[in-house]
Amino acid sequence: MQFNSFQFIFVFLPLTLGGYLLLRSTRFANLFMLVASLCFYAIGALWYLVPLFITALLDFFIGQKIEYTTNRTKQRVLLTVSIVANLGLLSVFKYSEWLLGHSLHIFGIALTLPPAISFYTFQSMSYTVDIYRREFKPYRNVVDYMSFVAFFPHLVAGPIMRARDLLPQLARYRALPSAAVVSTALFMVLFGLFQKTVLADNFGLIVESILRMLAGGSLPPGMGLLFPYAFGFQIYCDFAAYTTIARGVARLFGVNLMRNFLTPYFSSNPSEFWTRWHISLSQWLRDYLYISLGGNRHGAAATLRNLMVTMLLGGLWHGAGVFFIIWGAYHGALLVLYRLVPIDRFLVERLGRAGKLLSVVLFFHLVGFGWIFFRATPEQFMPIINSIMALPGAVIDVFGSYATYWHQVSSPTDFVRVLIGTVWGFVAKNWTFAVYTWGVFLFAVPLWTTDYLGWRRNCEFPDLFESMPWLVRSAVIVALIYGIIFFARREANEFIYFSF
Repeated sequence: MQFNSFQFIFVFLPLTLGGYLLLRSTRFANLFMLVASLCFYAIGALWYLVPLFITALLDFFIGQKIEYTTNRTKQRVLLTVSIVANLGLLSVFKYSEWLLGHSLHIFGIALTLPPAISFYTFQSMSYTVDIYRREFKPYRNVVDYMSFVAFFPHLVAGPIMRARDLLPQLARYRALPSAAVVSTALFMVLFGLFQKTVLADNFGLIVESILRMLAGGSLPPGMGLLFPYAFGFQIYCDFAAYTTIARGVARLFGVNLMRNFLTPYFSSNPSEFWTRWHISLSQWLRDYLYISLGGNRHGAAATLRNLMVTMLLGGLWHGAGVFFIIWGAYHGALLVLYRLVPIDRFLVERLGRAGKLLSVVLFFHLVGFGWIFFRATPEQFMPIINSIMALPGAVIDVFGSYATYWHQVSSPTDFVRVLIGTVWGFVAKNWTFAVYTWGVFLFAVPLWTTDYLGWRRNCEFPDLFESMPWLVRSAVIVALIYGIIFFARREANEFIYFSF
């Protein structure tokens, strides 16, 4: 079920919230939430519940065994069983079709990738690891534990919550949220719907149009450059929208989910980027993979190796395909490069505030180049690159045809007139590129504006809601509503990370 569907907004959420509030003070509250969450997940296909139950129940019972087994060797064996079983099940669903060239079938059912399997696998697996590390005590109530794994607001696309952060919230009695909490939660839902339906889905329309052009022949000059811009904005707005809505919905049930994004496109280096992008996954990879490999405890060479391995596996987590591995390796290489040559620090030391801005712009484009690997296929890669490389030639060609006029410039008026004529000449010769550039710019303005406001306060834009004067609140709410009414794509497009 989609957060941006009428069924969720006007049927599922009101009924679930109403039922929970009626049962909130009884021992049936979590059972009701669990049943509602399982229904939410099983809407797509009933068999999706099978791997979810296998993963969750296996780790629930292994967690009990680890806690009550004093022999450290036996604990290690139990943890190994949990890790192997979880990763094995994930690999069967996620990588079998890629490796075998066809999907597996059991009892006539094609084993397509169940939504959220990457998220709940990592979440459930961290439970047993934390118990093994003696950082968390297992819960005996299986309903509470299953509610932690299947809690519907964050089930399908995160954030990846640790048991120690979420399970105690779900297991205890939760007071009714205050009016301030409810208003902020509803604003988060509204803003997330705006991010998804107005920004992400319209950026996605541009991406789809570029890929259709590519399928029909070569791309016009410059369209390949718009591809990473449009997709970079799309995937950010899409994923941030999901987690913003998830956090808002969870607050209605008295639960706080962790922030998953923090204005990542204002990062000036890869280390900062991965503390701002998909924060829950970044922290999971750091705590359970990078540190387990040795982190930075064994010298510079080992640290760089561990960074590369972590990012390679992070790329593979995102999907089955050579380009996902290349994308992970690319970001690993950026981490290594900036460790060896701190480009951002050099620019700031040499140019001050201008250097800071330049470092942000530079790294934004480095990230953008990586999005080509993430979204394009190997067959599409070179045509996209060729389109990017053709853009300077198209610009030079137009300016060359206006060279005579530029030589005749003798006043500011002449300069403005010739500049307008040159730009219009470029637009006339590259009409498709100009129109799509305007489309990207149009939807990038509200994205950059809201992110900049959040970045100035080291928070996300919805976090500013409580500190806004009531008149500003009203104006923002009206702007978001009218934006959705006039600019939203009408179909309920699936969130991108549902396929992970």
